[in-house]
Amino acid sequence: MMRRTRILTGILLTLMLPAASKAAPDDPYLVYVVNREVTKGQSWWPVLVRGDASTGALTEVSRNGPQGNLFVHPYDLAAEHDGSLVVVDMGRFASDDASPDGAVIRVDPTTGAQTAVSSGGELVDPAGVAVAPDGALYVLENVGRRGEPAVIRVDPHSGAQSTVAEGGELCYPFGIALEADGDILVTDYGDHGVAGRPVVDCPRDAGCLIRIDREGGRQTVVSQGGLFGKPFGLAVESSGRILVANEVNALAAVMAIDPVTGAQAAVTPNDLRDLFRLPERIAIAPDGDLLVSDFELEDRFGGIVRVAPGGGQSIAWQGELFSNPLGVAVVVNRPPTAALSASSPLVAGGQPVTFDASASRDPEGLRLRYDWDLDGDGAFERRTAAPTAALTPGASGTLTAHVRVRDPHGASATAGAAVTVDATAPVLDSFRASARTILGRAPSKRSRGRGRRPRPRADAVRAPRRTTFGYRLSEPATVTVWLGRVLPGQRVGDRCLPPARRAVRRRARCPRWRHMVTLREQQPAGPNGLRFSGRVGGRRLVAGHYRATAAATDAVGNESPRTTTRLRVVAPRR
Repeated sequence: MMRRTRILTGILLTLMLPAASKAAPDDPYLVYVVNREVTKGQSWWPVLVRGDASTGALTEVSRNGPQGNLFVHPYDLAAEHDGSLVVVDMGRFASDDASPDGAVIRVDPTTGAQTAVSSGGELVDPAGVAVAPDGALYVLENVGRRGEPAVIRVDPHSGAQSTVAEGGELCYPFGIALEADGDILVTDYGDHGVAGRPVVDCPRDAGCLIRIDREGGRQTVVSQGGLFGKPFGLAVESSGRILVANEVNALAAVMAIDPVTGAQAAVTPNDLRDLFRLPERIAIAPDGDLLVSDFELEDRFGGIVRVAPGGGQSIAWQGELFSNPLGVAVVVNRPPTAALSASSPLVAGGQPVTFDASASRDPEGLRLRYDWDLDGDGAFERRTAAPTAALTPGASGTLTAHVRVRDPHGASATAGAAVTVDATAPVLDSFRASARTILGRAPSKRSRGRGRRPRPRADAVRAPRRTTFGYRLSEPATVTVWLGRVLPGQRVGDRCLPPARRAVRRRARCPRWRHMVTLREQQPAGPNGLRFSGRVGGRRLVAGHYRATAAATDAVGNESPRTTTRLRVVAPRR
């Protein structure tokens, strides 16, 4: 009763997972297969291949060479949650050799690059691997460092190993899978001999199915006898039903086992009329078909057999890239959705614009890579792992940048974003002051006492108190006028400094400019004017010479060349 309750709880948890993790019967999927070696192709090295269920295409993903040199005797594989593939490799496989030369290898399905996750330690001849919901790797050790088969938990990041269960019911295990509640299922092969000589002697000659408690490592035999005939691979359906592939059994190449009662039922047979010769591993497709790796088939090189829900068999893949396939994994691979935005739809020439594809999503939650066509010429010239890229356009015009987002298994989608580039600066001309002489304030008593009284001017009575800076704009723009007072100075090096209290010979005179006020206003194209009241901070200007400098800046930041005009401020006559 306790076991049935845990199974129901696991199923409920599965149903509560996000929608992205669920597969619909018509979802596209890929099949990854790891071969022991390639004998019909150009290399004898082991190879990992991918089959596309939609097109039937078969492509090579990784083999030793430029992608790495870690494969020795790959035996099983599984897909991680981020889309990477993990392969368990037995190393120099020998049932009676306890040298820890096994390894867990991660393969990038996009590039085929191989990297080591964990090796040595407790890994002598690892035969199977399963990925837990938390990402942990559960590796089935076939021989064991101390001569006892074991289940080893491997941290996917650090590679640290810890033993979950060892010995006990485990004798010669090859297949491993996880149930919905987290418990571990293992197929035990039974006796094994070579040329009539026993190599492994197990309590159950034909093998069995073992459950290992995820919390305490307690082992129980779920099912034995009956249809068992050297069980190898296994898989668990969403309903909890367990599927087991028998290497040798004319009654059931694939058998189904009730997880509670252990009752057995044949799914598809394996006799001389069938396709199977040595079935190994099982993977479940979204449509309910079973994909079973067969070590030999009729051509002795093996392939993948599809088993329909009714038990019918058909060849799914075989051919040049197959030579004794073992591990098989199904990966649901719906295409991602692409989204692209620009930091601004309108930019100035020479101003950078950032394109952002971070709103792109993958239905399975896999990591994405980004190919960029930033200049809109149709060629994707850059690839990044980050979802942003920048461009600094030059010439005026409209360009549409594109991003192609690609998941680890090759599914892709494309999106674009248009940007208008304005590389033409506005023109501000005919800059002048309506009154080039305006009335300032009277000298202070202090300045009059020091003899600084300005020279009387005959036109002071007629001078206006304000002026208007006029100009013409080629396009709408923000006009800025800087007004400053011109003061005497002396050249010191490349700077113009205030004159020293005592005259210094050989110092050239130069004009200094002291900023007084900034006027700014957004204005339309055509003739315009910017009024100046003649006051700064509520006070009129001190008599003297002034310079006004103007520039126009359009909406995207293009600035016109600066232009200046002179202004004179006179003191009122007394």
